[in-house]
Amino acid sequence: MDDAVRAWVETTLGGTIVAEERPSVGGSREVTLVDLERGDADVVSLVVRAEGGGCFAGTEISLAREAVVYEALADTAVPVPRIVARAPDGGTLVLERLAGTDELPPVGSDQRAEIMGSFVDALAALHALDADSLHLPGLPRPTSPVEHARLDLELWARLAARVTAIDPLVAFAGAWLWANAPTTLTRTVLVQGDTGPGNFLAEDGRVTGLIDWEFAHLGDPMDDWAWLELRADAAELAPLHARYTEQTGTEIHGERVAYYRIAVEYRCAVTTSLSVHLGGGARGWAPYLLATQRYLDGLATGLGRQLGGGEVTTAVSPVPSPRGPYFDALSAGVRAAVRSLDDPDRREETRNLQILVRYLRAHDERGAELEALEAADRLATFGDAVDDARIVERAEAAGRTGDVHVFRYLMRRRGRERQLWADLLDRRREQ
Repeated sequence: MDDAVRAWVETTLGGTIVAEERPSVGGSREVTLVDLERGDADVVSLVVRAEGGGCFAGTEISLAREAVVYEALADTAVPVPRIVARAPDGGTLVLERLAGTDELPPVGSDQRAEIMGSFVDALAALHALDADSLHLPGLPRPTSPVEHARLDLELWARLAARVTAIDPLVAFAGAWLWANAPTTLTRTVLVQGDTGPGNFLAEDGRVTGLIDWEFAHLGDPMDDWAWLELRADAAELAPLHARYTEQTGTEIHGERVAYYRIAVEYRCAVTTSLSVHLGGGARGWAPYLLATQRYLDGLATGLGRQLGGGEVTTAVSPVPSPRGPYFDALSAGVRAAVRSLDDPDRREETRNLQILVRYLRAHDERGAELEALEAADRLATFGDAVDDARIVERAEAAGRTGDVHVFRYLMRRRGRERQLWADLLDRRREQ
């Protein structure tokens, strides 16, 4: 933990930090679990969240915004950690450390079903709150059905604009989401955002707290259900739907969930693209490159269902490269280095270099032919050899109008790009 942050925590809370641990999760904030000992030998377990160099540094998605939500929920039925201290500049937040873990038992087990049921109870309690009565300074309040999507999309469009080389499929998705915002609504709720497994803690079959409220906003409850569908197993959703509807009286609206599922993939793609643009985060650089490819796959799938699947992309067979032995030696060297490292963070960072080796090998074997196909497709689609920046502009304009001609090009482009990542993406899907 940063020395200045440590000193502020000890001075503010009147104690000494006797233990600290950095969990190997997340990437947008510096998170440290600490034990603080006070003069009377009382030891308090806390969570220190600090603004670091993550992808949201200097943006509206801040710890100050998150603190507003924790304070608004402090005296409600929604289980959240209590704020213990907050730095005057909003850059550091100290929370009580709740009991429990974010790790879940296997899908299909009674223990997991019990925990997921408890989570849905907490989500139902959140969505049952009167949004108008919550004190949420800084969070825009929607006044029409379409604003329930568009107010949050405005924020994400500003974040996407920070990326100098955003993928055109992301640009298309953002514009399409804006143009197709749902015109129906059940009720206005405080949306946790990024909700579901990984962002709640549980112990003995009961959720002890909902955590990580960076993406919280006032919006449509189906937005949270889209996040849950991304993270939960499809087989466990039906009973969770029924449990939620029984408690809230709100039916799960399939079309709106499908819309927000695209919005979820869009937000995630913007987040990881920001991390790539800034040179990485807590997990290094390469993992965010790969994660961006996964979310682009998700966007292609979701938009394809709405607009019709894209045309089939020509598959390019790998051409044996004289540099193959070099890649083999480099991969073997990375694996050997991983085994020799004791520092878990350095070990993970080194292991992730294999992502780059696999991508570069695929590019060496397929890149030239894929680039030639891309150049020919651009010419056929746009009538001239447009550059990447111009394609982003064309994609955004096409998203606003639902231009299927441009969308099908973007799907073919995605199919070509995916061939350079297929080994890694398919391996992850099988896991």
